[in-house]
Amino acid sequence: MSARVPNRDKPTWISYLQAAFFGWGIYGLGPAIAFLRDDLHLSRTVASAHSLTAAAGSVCAGLFSKRLIATLGRGQVLRYASFTMAIGLTAFSLGNTIAITLPGAALFGFAVATFVQGTAAFLDMHQGLAAPGAISELHATAAGVGMLSPVLIGIGVSSRFGWRPAFLIGVVGILLVELLRGRNVGVYGKRSSQVEAAESLAESNTHHDAPGPLPKSFWFALIVMLCTSSTESPMLLWSSELLRSQGHLAKGLAAAAVGCVVGGMFVGRLLGARMTIRFDSENVYFSSLVLSFMGFLMFWLSSVPTIMVLGLTLTGLGMSVHFPLGIARAIRASKGHSDRAAAIVSVGTGVAGGLAPFILGTLADGVGTHWAYAIVPCVLVTGIALTRLNRVPLHVSQIEPISR
Repeated sequence: MSARVPNRDKPTWISYLQAAFFGWGIYGLGPAIAFLRDDLHLSRTVASAHSLTAAAGSVCAGLFSKRLIATLGRGQVLRYASFTMAIGLTAFSLGNTIAITLPGAALFGFAVATFVQGTAAFLDMHQGLAAPGAISELHATAAGVGMLSPVLIGIGVSSRFGWRPAFLIGVVGILLVELLRGRNVGVYGKRSSQVEAAESLAESNTHHDAPGPLPKSFWFALIVMLCTSSTESPMLLWSSELLRSQGHLAKGLAAAAVGCVVGGMFVGRLLGARMTIRFDSENVYFSSLVLSFMGFLMFWLSSVPTIMVLGLTLTGLGMSVHFPLGIARAIRASKGHSDRAAAIVSVGTGVAGGLAPFILGTLADGVGTHWAYAIVPCVLVTGIALTRLNRVPLHVSQIEPISR
């Protein structure tokens, strides 16, 4: 078996399952916020504050997760992330006041960011050369299972059960994963025997960042990632609102249609890794930005439900590779400052992902959801332009400065 093929042992499968139910919460959060707004009679501004507090939780995780892992161990931190998610989603779903639902969203955001950072580090250490494939499978699993969340929420709203039981499936699932994990959490802090054998053949000094400041090319790559993060969050959180107001879909159908965004992301993540093998990753990344822009225009400018849903699907297909290719691109552009670059990207995208839907929700209270969504094409055009002007090829020595 090739060294680049993931070793799907029990700890790896546990990571995939944990991703599945974190994905359930992430991709179901948008429709859930819309229905929570209806239930608690909230303005769009207050409702979108849940995404802001979730982002604040993720930023806190980015700042403190390294210290937590050093103190408790990665396995325990991943386990506590599951319990934190369960508490957060339960408080968000069952709370009858924002004094309960907002902290619940913050706990959920903290848990998600902790999981993403901890699991990526574990798979990188555990899988060795196969880590990129394993991490791609992890994200594909999250999207594949997560796309069912808005669908079942929509079905629940269309029936007498409501949205809460479907959303709380994520809580039940994540607790079952912890039962399956068992007591042996120490493996999440150890290299597998295959990786240890490979590392014993050649020692390197690539575990430390290069000295000096981050180059200008990294900061432009970061701005592009802030643009893509500012696209993904509003599409997941507020697209059902526009489907209801502009496409005149019923509540349940509008919520279920959000699954088309996630479905597009799922398909894109399955195909993305193969496309980067056949084509230059910079061209794939640029094309994904253009595809998202074209798909969004179909969704935004039409009032025909079929066209709007097709636009959502194409937007999700483009968004699928924005984060995995974007973070790899930013790290390449950092020229050896990988740890610092990854940390800055984590915090920056968390802030952008929380602010964008909050700004959109606030604008929607004043000018309506349609015109509030104008922020999405603005940030996408900015990302497209900066990607074209600041190319980041596979060999960092060939990076073209934006000032040319």
